[in-house]
Amino acid sequence: MKPSPAVGVRSFRAVAMADLPSLAAFVDTACDAFGADGEVRFAVRLAVEEVFTNIIEHGYGGKGPVLVEVDGGPRCVRVRLSDEAPAFDPVDAPAPDLESPLEERDPGGLGWHLVHQLMDEVEHKPAPPRGNTYTLVKQLPAPAPEV
Repeated sequence: MKPSPAVGVRSFRAVAMADLPSLAAFVDTACDAFGADGEVRFAVRLAVEEVFTNIIEHGYGGKGPVLVEVDGGPRCVRVRLSDEAPAFDPVDAPAPDLESPLEERDPGGLGWHLVHQLMDEVEHKPAPPRGNTYTLVKQLPAPAPEV
């Protein structure tokens, strides 16, 4: 699918985990508009769901505003999630234990690792006086050569 030349930034506001299904549908629709295939759409949606869940559960403790903006760059989809939660840089998240048997691992801790595996770029910027902006970028596959 080719992106529409008139497509601009698409925005979605969410405040609670109950908004997750609508957020996922928004991300799918936005990815379609920027020409993302099913594999890219899945990766972007999963990464956004993970970051959103972390913001709501760990940043706010249950409820708070999150602005999600999706746009397309040259051959990519870019998502920005902005919140008003306490500053949190994912670089500070403890590295997940990937070596121990599953039954010996503490629950949790894989979210940011997964986001970094799914996306081509992950950036955090604090938004003083309070808040964070997380930018996730996924490159689109090169188009097949015309024959």
